[in-house]
Amino acid sequence: MFCVSALLGFQPQPAPTSGGDHDYEPHLPPPALPPVPAGDDGDSGSLSGESVSPSPAVTGKRHHGSPEGPVKDNGGVWWCSVREEVEESRFFVSVINQLTGYSWKCVQREKAQECMVSIKKGEADLVSLEAGLAYTAFINHSMKAIASEIYCDHAKSYEAVAVVNRRACESKENISLMDFKGHRSCHGGYSTAVGWNYPINYITNLINSTEQNDRETATNFFSAVCAPSEVEGFDICSACSKDNETCSEKGIYSGHSGAFRCLVEELGDIAFVKSDTVLLYSMEGPHTQLWSTKSVRDFMYLCPQGGCREINGYPGDCSFGAVPANVIMTHNSMPNKKREHILETLTNNSLVDALHVPNNFSGHLFSPSTQALDTIEKVTRLYLGKSASISQSIQKLNAPETGANSYKADNGSEESSSSSYICSSQVMTMLSLLMSLLILGILTPK
Repeated sequence: MFCVSALLGFQPQPAPTSGGDHDYEPHLPPPALPPVPAGDDGDSGSLSGESVSPSPAVTGKRHHGSPEGPVKDNGGVWWCSVREEVEESRFFVSVINQLTGYSWKCVQREKAQECMVSIKKGEADLVSLEAGLAYTAFINHSMKAIASEIYCDHAKSYEAVAVVNRRACESKENISLMDFKGHRSCHGGYSTAVGWNYPINYITNLINSTEQNDRETATNFFSAVCAPSEVEGFDICSACSKDNETCSEKGIYSGHSGAFRCLVEELGDIAFVKSDTVLLYSMEGPHTQLWSTKSVRDFMYLCPQGGCREINGYPGDCSFGAVPANVIMTHNSMPNKKREHILETLTNNSLVDALHVPNNFSGHLFSPSTQALDTIEKVTRLYLGKSASISQSIQKLNAPETGANSYKADNGSEESSSSSYICSSQVMTMLSLLMSLLILGILTPK
């Protein structure tokens, strides 16, 4: 397998310059993976050392894509896929089922938030998420990251970039992000790391808009915004929807490819995407689509500090920063044996070819540039690192009072805690003294 930039003949540059259901029968040699016995769900436990009983199985017959909960057969693994991801999910688990004696199945949901809820209810086990949504799952749904994607050159992160039309870069020598104030923007998803959190956090600091929440910052900076959301009711669609409510039920403007499509179709003037998105989905790319009508040469990276750079997959310092690789998440209550089997299966070399599915699939369960999957050894908050910090900053903008109180609670010094204790003790002492005097006054004969 080749990296996209190498496949298209691009090389790194050191400095920026101005300017429905399918039946699959894959045939792969079976690896030496022993099946996990049915009924291992009784062995509860988590990485945190807490013993938590697993959620009960959901019973009843269902069909793929239906809103009802799935049947969780004893010892099975349910993978929750979002919208069109279900095609690749079914392909992937069909390969797994040939390799192991374990039963893997897919369940489809319309939004990532629904997958998080399904996992929390015990209706599903796994979901693949990018870093921004992974933080949401970690904070709000008691979930943890157990495996990550690996990219070209064994990379476990990718760059968050802004992409603009070449003509914009050629029209002004030292063009910067501020030049796009009042223009239209394309974001792969609200609360996603690359599509939202990194650029909006940068803009917040750039214009010092700490009095506004993230949505206000975006809609005041840009004239129109296309930002689908994986959480119900948070879409911002003034740039890509006539009704300005939802950015298409089919998610055609969701994700990195959706944000780039928004730019290609000239619904927006700037797109916030992963660094290799244009290489993958331009008319020369390996994942070209019907809407891929423009060349990679028609676009450039817009450097946050100013200037533009040729698109080659290696933006260097012409980015908003590195984002940890997409992760596979599960609930904290998943039994240890089941988690160990899942990790042993996902990281097996015999599954590598299954990560690269036919190009006619409309959605991707994994990033198209994924080379393999690897176990995450760190706890989720540490794995997410800078991305988690930026996500937390965005949340504090949306709930400043709650954020401030939470920050004080988490970071209060021993001195302040001691002072509070001393103050409370003094009050109690005074009250006791007054009560004693009152009682003495009542009992003392006159």
